[in-house]
Amino acid sequence: MNKHISSFLLLATAISLSAANISELKFKQNSSIQIPHEQLLLHIQQRVGVTHDPKMVNEDIKRLFKTGNFQDVKAESINKDDGTVALTYILTSKPRVAKVKFQGNAKYNNHDLYKEVTVVEGLALDDAKLQQSMNNLVKFYRSKGYNDATVNFQIEKGKNEEINVIFIIDEKLRLKVNNVHFEGNTIFSNLKLKFAIQNKWSPLSGLFEVGLLNRDELELDKARIRELYWNKGYLDFEVKELKVVPNEDDPEFVDIFFVIDEGKPYKVGDLHISGNTVYQSEDLSNFVILKKDDVFNFQNEQDSCKGIAALYEELGYADVVCEPVRRSNYETGTVDIDFVIKEGRKYTVRDVIISGNTVTKDKVIRRELAIQPGDPVDRNRIEATQSRLMGMGYFDEVKTLVTNAESIAEKDINIQVQEKDMFNFRIGAGFSDSNSLMGMAEISNNNFDLLDPWNWFTGGGQRLRIQGVVGIERMGFNVDFSEPWLFDMPLKLDINGYMNQSEYDDWDEDRVGVRTSLTRRIFDDFTSVSVAYKFENVDVKHINSHASKEITQYRGDNLVSQFSIMLDRDTRDSLMMPTSGYNINLLGAFAPDFIGSTNGFYRTELKGSIYYPLFDKAIVLMAGARLGVVGGFDGKDAPIFERYFLGGGDSLRGFEYRKVSPKDPNGVRKGGQTMLLVTSEISHPIWDFIRGAVFVDIGNTWSDSWEFGAVNIGVGYGLRIVLPYLNAPIKLDLAYPVLNEEKGYKSKLRFHFNMGFTF
Repeated sequence: MNKHISSFLLLATAISLSAANISELKFKQNSSIQIPHEQLLLHIQQRVGVTHDPKMVNEDIKRLFKTGNFQDVKAESINKDDGTVALTYILTSKPRVAKVKFQGNAKYNNHDLYKEVTVVEGLALDDAKLQQSMNNLVKFYRSKGYNDATVNFQIEKGKNEEINVIFIIDEKLRLKVNNVHFEGNTIFSNLKLKFAIQNKWSPLSGLFEVGLLNRDELELDKARIRELYWNKGYLDFEVKELKVVPNEDDPEFVDIFFVIDEGKPYKVGDLHISGNTVYQSEDLSNFVILKKDDVFNFQNEQDSCKGIAALYEELGYADVVCEPVRRSNYETGTVDIDFVIKEGRKYTVRDVIISGNTVTKDKVIRRELAIQPGDPVDRNRIEATQSRLMGMGYFDEVKTLVTNAESIAEKDINIQVQEKDMFNFRIGAGFSDSNSLMGMAEISNNNFDLLDPWNWFTGGGQRLRIQGVVGIERMGFNVDFSEPWLFDMPLKLDINGYMNQSEYDDWDEDRVGVRTSLTRRIFDDFTSVSVAYKFENVDVKHINSHASKEITQYRGDNLVSQFSIMLDRDTRDSLMMPTSGYNINLLGAFAPDFIGSTNGFYRTELKGSIYYPLFDKAIVLMAGARLGVVGGFDGKDAPIFERYFLGGGDSLRGFEYRKVSPKDPNGVRKGGQTMLLVTSEISHPIWDFIRGAVFVDIGNTWSDSWEFGAVNIGVGYGLRIVLPYLNAPIKLDLAYPVLNEEKGYKSKLRFHFNMGFTF
């Protein structure tokens, strides 16, 4: 009975205390480091005059801890005689950091390392920032090739309750891979396995930070090798041992040993699909690439699941999961696979929320969205939206996140963008065997708005570029304007005004003109059709004194009034350094006399290229061709300034710039009216941003339209170097004409180069 009475009195006291109002609120700081009272109030909810709530006090304690300023936080509640509560938060501050020091660093000085530290001198020690600083220092050393470096810390007492934080660094050796050995492999050669992994020897390891041992990648290397074997059906494959052995001759090098057990290959047995209610199993089986009695292939298994999931995602089943469950039989060498589907719920899009765009207008982003409110929550559409927005060139980063909405059957699509600088000013230089030495100055706005001066002409999604080029053999001034959505329709308007001067071996050309075009995507995002009109004046001057009338008749001003239509399909993954996809382009143009051309002519061109990656894009095969025909009307020839010349690093390598051309009776190159160029290239990695390439170029130009004959062939090897802020990779090629059909032209090894911006 007494126990019950005591419990009741305690409960009553607690209820009385919790129901009492707070009449006094204080902070007691047990340290010489005092944080202002007003700043502490920002982190608590209890206030004078409100009801005392022990649960809320506990939450306040947690929030004060999260500030990172205190190593201990307590709360003391005193029941006063008037029925109110005096609440005191007792705070023990963390020590203030007086100095950040480094110990053990020999390769990099304190200034370099301090940039990676987030611990702030003069403020209280923050445990989270201390850990982040250690992680940053480890990442810094690994980025420099010191993959085994370790970082610890030590606290040193200073004056007046202050401390010094000492980061203790053990840099260790920057280990390089000498060789990779495989034991037990019979299906794949050592070379094939070495191509599949990241840790391997590099011929440039003595000059650059390449070929370094990365222990974090070793486990991933095991998975990469395993996937190779799984794709051949070896499901029992296992890396039984992985050893990293220091080289006896040089302690900076190590040998890596993979001891593997290949097992035996499995064939596909019975295939099942379960868990599906939306689709019939027969319909889903069309997406299963694996077939009974085929050798098991892991990649085909994964692609089968992706195909099934994509079918569900089109309907809005955003949480769908397709999981292959294997049942292997060692005795029969078969594996039965059950594709287990967890359909989840069907969702529609309630709203698309865009954030982060401080300059770009909302409609500019929304018109590129591949998913809209009311659509199914389709992952494929979300990824297409992200790809489109990145492709606009306005943003450094685009993030998409699917979040729950108020309705259980709806979700919101959150798109967060990080804008690039809109105005860009560049000064650069270029040097090539085709255009010699040039300098360039350019100002551009990739998110221009011609009709919004109140917003500094920005945010409308238009593009404006003003460029000037001065060189030894080239000069030019260009103004480009582009409106990707003319009248808010998916119709792109391009206007280009230009003044260009070019010096050639046998004459010079000055071109002044304007070109405008309308482009629209058709069928899909990869195919477009363009209609264009160009009006220019071409001044041909400084003609070779030995030139015949066939060339000299074009001396002086020549007007060109040209309409053209172009069909283009481009699926390449990159314009600068493509590794997969293809590009096909068909152009038809005519410039007859009756619309203002001095010399009427037509042009037809067909060009294409295809890229095929091997060994996870380590090797890239490229094949391309270009066929061009130009001619005059009524049996006349096309003017010389519209004809074709080959030779140089951008066309037929192994031959000098514009040296592949028919000649007039006096031996002056006059250009061809038919051109064919076929090229193939195999590129491979050398180091980071440097790739090598073996190539073959085949081509020629012929005097008459639709005339074909003997061809020239050049073969060679080159480097492709991609540096930041350049419009094109640096190309360095050595080529030799193994077949030379140019009379009087000497075959020899030639160096082709293109460094800097493209003209």
